[in-house]
Amino acid sequence: MKRVLYQLALPLLLLSGGYPFPKDAAAQSLSFTAPRILLPDAGTDKAIDITNFKGGYFVTWKEPGKPGRVHVCYLGRHYDTSYSHPEGIIEQEHTAFAPVLRVLNDRLYLFWIGGDGTLKYILNRSDTAFDLTEIHTLSFANQSKLALGITSAAIGGKVLLASHAADKQHLVYALLEPGEDGLFPACPLLLVKAGSSADYPFVVNLNDTVARFCWRGYKEQGVYCTDYNIRTNTWKASLPLGPAKSGAAPAVYQVWNQSRLFYIWKGPDKDKRIYYTTGGSSVIPEKQTALPGYFTTNDPVSICIVDENNFALAYTGENKKLYLSYFSNYNPASWMKDLLLPSKGGYTLRDIVVPGSHDAGMSVLSGAGGSQSGTINDCNTLTQTLPVAGQLNAGIRMFDLRVGRYRDTLYTKHCSSDCMADAIGGGYGEKLQTLLDAIRNFLRKNKGEVVLLTFSHFCERETPVNKLADQILNGLGKDLVYKRDSREIDAVPLKELAGKVIITFEHYSRPDGLIDSCTIGDKSGAFVNFRREYAATDQIGKFLARQESFFHTLAEGTNKNDLVRLDWQLTQSSDEAAMICNDFQDEKTNALVNGAMLLTNVIRKHQSIVNLSLDGNKYLPVKLNEWIGKGLVNSRNKPNIIYVDVAGEWVTDYCIDLNKTSLYQK
Repeated sequence: MKRVLYQLALPLLLLSGGYPFPKDAAAQSLSFTAPRILLPDAGTDKAIDITNFKGGYFVTWKEPGKPGRVHVCYLGRHYDTSYSHPEGIIEQEHTAFAPVLRVLNDRLYLFWIGGDGTLKYILNRSDTAFDLTEIHTLSFANQSKLALGITSAAIGGKVLLASHAADKQHLVYALLEPGEDGLFPACPLLLVKAGSSADYPFVVNLNDTVARFCWRGYKEQGVYCTDYNIRTNTWKASLPLGPAKSGAAPAVYQVWNQSRLFYIWKGPDKDKRIYYTTGGSSVIPEKQTALPGYFTTNDPVSICIVDENNFALAYTGENKKLYLSYFSNYNPASWMKDLLLPSKGGYTLRDIVVPGSHDAGMSVLSGAGGSQSGTINDCNTLTQTLPVAGQLNAGIRMFDLRVGRYRDTLYTKHCSSDCMADAIGGGYGEKLQTLLDAIRNFLRKNKGEVVLLTFSHFCERETPVNKLADQILNGLGKDLVYKRDSREIDAVPLKELAGKVIITFEHYSRPDGLIDSCTIGDKSGAFVNFRREYAATDQIGKFLARQESFFHTLAEGTNKNDLVRLDWQLTQSSDEAAMICNDFQDEKTNALVNGAMLLTNVIRKHQSIVNLSLDGNKYLPVKLNEWIGKGLVNSRNKPNIIYVDVAGEWVTDYCIDLNKTSLYQK
């Protein structure tokens, strides 16, 4: 059976998102991306579990009903271009409780509680699939039974299993040691001596010998924790988790490092909101934070590591659907100050890679122009889903801007000609002053960040360049603008650019050095010359071939003033741009033409710019990593800007990863 994965392959594209706290912060400013349905056809009445195994992701759940069959689905890797993934169903087995996954060494286990209260499990047969036919049963030496649910932790080469006894209040655990075949021999099921509960506990390893148990109370809903040493078989006294109260099993995970834990739980009684806290393993945190009100569940939640920067939250919604959200361990609003400047303050823009935004001001359509302005709509004009203020906070640092005058006010624009009066059609986006205010306020707060503004596609008779330059400088404040001296871009270190805006105009510069020139070409005398390939196609195969050819042309290296800009945009065809997503109610076009446009859209399945981007962007990390691996992209021609539509934290994450590689080390 096949399931369709809802964009896990490129998690931060659709889930525009939050601004988490720095690694050393105290805990309570973490934000999550908006939740999305993970597998549209799947449903469950219990908790789900998600895990990362060798870079790929698995999710497991039971189908609704008492009992229901166990399902498991391989979701693919973080950067994957396929959304169709195999799902397995254990046909002959049913459970009343949530199944769980556990990685131990090179094996992946799927555990569930059988109908008779025994522990059932299967093992993976490959990195992407389980053996669904070999079902194993672990009978405990004292013939005890399990109930309500299970969790587990890998500790000291063993699996520490935590569950609830088949009675009202007792918590139980077992230490499972696999044989060479990965199977577990019989072992005793023991009582957790530190407390009792009306639900099953969560367990996480603190190190190779100590694990932390977390549970809710028996006749009250306080949340408690204790530590267990598997070598000395000793328990610490249980402690309450601050003011936390929960109506389900509270989860505890290790997501940043072994010294910091992450606790997350649903509220007490009828409070279905999700709460979290985080703190060092040596202390029990006292504060808690509620996620936004659209995060609700009746069940425990699951956390999974995506990479060293990002984590996934999976949970069952009130509608019994499987939901996914993401959070990070860095603040994208200050990523350059936090992650780049400490070790690379002496590097230049030619030594690093930053995320860039194509037609950055076009997240909103404020007006239309051109000879066929009635054909202009969101779908053929908007390139971004976040305003410039949101893009700044998401980590975007290079902004491509085109400006025009609309109703006596300057706006960003996206049109088929430099002058709107000459264009077949075009749209106006954010007000120029709105985005200048956003940049100014952002840099006043984030003094370690570098912002690059590139203005182009000027129309002198509509917007005189000198007047535009004055308005930009006045709007930003000249103290925030980098003033060029005699040095080229390859000689200006990042530490001198921190807290500044670099403003470049296409083929224009001011004598005072506050605005300098930029060009696009093989070679120029401009302050910044962008080396790029504009593929101008909506076909991903043709697009990738053009980009590969581009990097071949740079095999001998680049010039001192060159910034290599990887332009990653699929472009609408001419008929798509003219027809897609029209409201078909243009009073200047007769009903027959409108009807034909609608029919053509249905038959041809035209795509908006944003939808094309969502299709094309998923190939970006896959192909660029491939080209780097083959040496096609190397230290002589590496990208300095990754320039995309639908810019957000996803491309910031990828740039952060790239900056850590040997390609971006001097």
